[in-house]
Amino acid sequence: MVQQKRDKVVEAAFKVMSEKGYEKASIKDIANEAGITPGLIHYYFRNKEEILTELLLASSQQYTRDMQQLQSSVPSDHLAKAALNEPKERVERQPDWYKLRFELFALGLRNPQISDRVNALLENARTGIEQILHKVAGDAGEEADTDSIAAIMLACFDGLALQKLLNPEFDLDRAYLELEKMVRSRYNMTE
Repeated sequence: MVQQKRDKVVEAAFKVMSEKGYEKASIKDIANEAGITPGLIHYYFRNKEEILTELLLASSQQYTRDMQQLQSSVPSDHLAKAALNEPKERVERQPDWYKLRFELFALGLRNPQISDRVNALLENARTGIEQILHKVAGDAGEEADTDSIAAIMLACFDGLALQKLLNPEFDLDRAYLELEKMVRSRYNMTE
């Protein structure tokens, strides 16, 4: 029961912080979204930063589950395309996820207490991409610097999402098609 209430608060914080940003989101806003009183939030969390910490952890854990699901459900020869489609589709399906992600990046740059947690979030994402690259590279018989390539791909995913969020006319499909061509070329993969 306590964990369910904590999860509800974290879900509410996700929604409020993606709309208002961390700085403007208040405990009262989060409580209203969660359907509880502001005082009750303090029963589950000491402060807004603790809610943010839990939100970062939940986001990281969900990303890990998503990557594991992708790897276990998609055949190796289709894995590269599926892995590229996931962040592209997420921009359209869950724009608030990216909005909060960018908010967290900005917070991490300004707040040393949060920067380690944001870095861990990025590291987790790179690791998920790297695991897929190892599978793709192994199947393609290729040795590669997957850590660097994963970092580049993550930067592409985030950068393309940012462009799409700021400019709805941005041709995300075309950009991802070119990114897919680059990955296929790097690993000598055919379509």
